[in-house]
Amino acid sequence: MGLERDKSLVYAALYASDRPLTLAELKGILGTSSETYVEKVVEELRKGLGPDSPFELVNTARDAVMLRLREEYLPRLKGLVRKVRPSRGMLKTLALIAYEQPVHLSRLAKLRGGHVYEHVRQLVSLGFVESKRVGRTRVLRTSRKFASYFGLEDDEELIHQRLQAGLGREGRGERGSRKAQNLF
Repeated sequence: MGLERDKSLVYAALYASDRPLTLAELKGILGTSSETYVEKVVEELRKGLGPDSPFELVNTARDAVMLRLREEYLPRLKGLVRKVRPSRGMLKTLALIAYEQPVHLSRLAKLRGGHVYEHVRQLVSLGFVESKRVGRTRVLRTSRKFASYFGLEDDEELIHQRLQAGLGREGRGERGSRKAQNLF
C-alpha cells in the first residue's frame, strides 16, 4: 500500500478504537515490520489533521497514540459525545484504586466518602475497574482496559511503583493515599 492509504488505515483504526493503539499494534494493522515507517505514517497523519481539524493525535505512554476530539468542540457536542469524561473526583477515586489495589470498597469509602459508590459504579461500567464480591463488601482493582488506556503495564505492582514514583516515594497508608488522589 502507499503512504496515503496507510494514513487512512491508521486514521480508521484510531477512530474505531476506544483506547490508544501501540506502535506494535499499528505495525500489525499495516502489515509492516518497520516501526520507523509506522512513526512516519503517524507523523504524516498528525500533519494532515492540522489545527483546523476537529481531531488531534495524542501520544500516550509506552509508544501509543490515540485520536481524540479537540477540547474546543466538546461544549457544542456535549449531547452527542458518547464517551464519558470522568469528573475530577472520579479520577481521584480511580487513582486511589490503582494505588491501593486490591482495595475493599468499604476502605475506599472511608478514605474518599460515600460518593465513591457512584464513582465505582461508573468506573466499572466504563471498564476501568473490576469489582468482585467478597463477603459483605467488594474488592476493587484496575482492569486491563485501565492499563491500556493510561499506557501502563497490566501488573498491579508495576502500576503501584509508577504511582509511587509520581508521588515522590510515599509508602502505602493515609499520606500516600491522599497524594495518590491528587495525581489527576
